[in-house]
Amino acid sequence: MQMSPECARTKSKLQNASVKNCKSLEIIRNLGAWKRQQPAVKDVSMGQLLCLLLLLCLQCLDSCQARCRDEPPRDCEAICDKTGGNCSIRALVLLPNDDGYEASLQRVLPILKVAEQQIRATSLIPSYIDLEWLAHDTKCDASLGVIRAMDGIIKQCAQIIFGPVCDYSLAAVSRITKYFNSQGTPLITVGGSTYDFEQKKTDCGDEFYMLLRTGMLSFESLSELTINVMKQHNWSHSIFYYERDGQRNVAGLHTCFLMMKSLGKQMRNENMTFAQYPLEPNITNRSEEMRREIGNKHSSK
Repeated sequence: MQMSPECARTKSKLQNASVKNCKSLEIIRNLGAWKRQQPAVKDVSMGQLLCLLLLLCLQCLDSCQARCRDEPPRDCEAICDKTGGNCSIRALVLLPNDDGYEASLQRVLPILKVAEQQIRATSLIPSYIDLEWLAHDTKCDASLGVIRAMDGIIKQCAQIIFGPVCDYSLAAVSRITKYFNSQGTPLITVGGSTYDFEQKKTDCGDEFYMLLRTGMLSFESLSELTINVMKQHNWSHSIFYYERDGQRNVAGLHTCFLMMKSLGKQMRNENMTFAQYPLEPNITNRSEEMRREIGNKHSSK
């Protein structure tokens, strides 16, 4: 497999990096942005990008001053043991074991393993370092996601986390990863579409400090598209109908509700009138439902 010049330069940066502080986390976000801005680069899959991010995260484990609490490091946090042997990267994968979700263990694990084969073929990772994928079923549940994450860190000494993707589970886990291990534990996900996950993550006081989002689209982006279309037609007054649990396969419970929350926030910032109405699942006469809710308040003259 031939690597593009841009990807080769990224590889060189990874191999020669000397990370002295946690600005490396910003480098990781910039790599994700670079991938989105390079549509012509066809030989770098998202799986490869995730593994590149993984390598950069792990390179800064020893030198990155990311401590959010004073905790001495455990021996198992190092990639290699004290003799320099038994080298292993332990990556915790937190996803539902259910193909009813777009990002399930059955779908994602094979992709991660193919990506591992590709980066090994290009010597991005030394052959003497094993890569362990520690899969845990979160059932797309917030509480269980936290338990699985703690099991992976405490019992298996994971050094990095992939997932969760479901928003409620992701929020619960990513709030506490800055306290996992002595330097915090990076969490990489393609999820986190809601507005809260897009806030700054530059110091320990930030809610999702160790969260790295690599997703191609967010609810904010969809909201901006909707608002731009409305502006093109000079529309400023709207009511949105949605299924509260619609698109559950994408981000878990209340996916459409969370999308409406992000959309409403941005529309109010634009001084646009916004109303929303969750469709009742047991009602079959949608026409009557719409007439009742739109009424005189939301109809035009």
